Amino acid sequence: MRRFRMLALGASVLALIVSACSTGGGSSPSASASKPKVTVGSADFYESALVGEIYAQALEAKGFTVDRKLNLGKRALTNAALKSGQLNLMPEYIGSEARELKANATGDPQATFDALKAALDPLGLTALHYAPGADQNGFAVRKETADKFSLKTLTDAGKVATQLKWGLPPECKTNPSCGNALKSAYGVDINASGFQWVKLAPCSAVMAGALSTAKIDVAELCTTQPDIARFNFVLLQDDKQSQSADNMVPVLRKDLAAAGGSALTDTLNAVSAKLTTEALTQMGVKVDVNKERLADVAKQFLKDNSLI
Repeated sequence: MRRFRMLALGASVLALIVSACSTGGGSSPSASASKPKVTVGSADFYESALVGEIYAQALEAKGFTVDRKLNLGKRALTNAALKSGQLNLMPEYIGSEARELKANATGDPQATFDALKAALDPLGLTALHYAPGADQNGFAVRKETADKFSLKTLTDAGKVATQLKWGLPPECKTNPSCGNALKSAYGVDINASGFQWVKLAPCSAVMAGALSTAKIDVAELCTTQPDIARFNFVLLQDDKQSQSADNMVPVLRKDLAAAGGSALTDTLNAVSAKLTTEALTQMGVKVDVNKERLADVAKQFLKDNSLI
């Protein structure tokens, strides 16, 4: 999952937001005159920028004027810009944003979403429907391993844990979402005799490479990591919700939601409904691996799902 680190936010940094602005085409003056202007931002990694572009193109197709301020930086910056009104729409992740706002994030997406909405409310912000797609901690295996042991879920993997070599982060023993979560939810004891554990950085190319070359049998990867599609890995279902839910969600200012009405909220909710984990992963391959233009990938997604 893409978590942001806190950073100092100064006036000079906020000034960059203004200079990063670009306005997309696609709506006539008469069509957009009665609609509020949307200023959509994103964090500084491809998935956030891609979904921000998807939001922008979908809204432009409905007659909204949209300014893009993509690839801005970390969550401290984008949250401050939302609260100040320099942005009024952001693609976010329910668990990561909830934790940023000191709200409770769990493996239950609805409970995490409810906690996030409550934390956003006093800030003049709100969240619309969260997507089925989530970019969070996950565990993947090669297809032949899944077939050999009939693995579909982490419960399945837990039953044969000592027969598999696990790729886990070096801090797994002290990370509550790693060792503690695996043991309490699935009975996977990384300290048990016979447990095989290779210490590798999670969500990394090195971790994915070790899985693809059979140096490990289970890899901790991000659930929308392009390597999952590239190598045809099987992403195991976290059937007991041991990992914090991080479904994608539009976060916006309440004044924009009110001014835009159902034309805006229905459009964004329709986009969210189609943003599955698989769709995000496949688009990640196009953008991050194949180096296709982000705007082209966004447009194709919207066309394929009859959203424009």
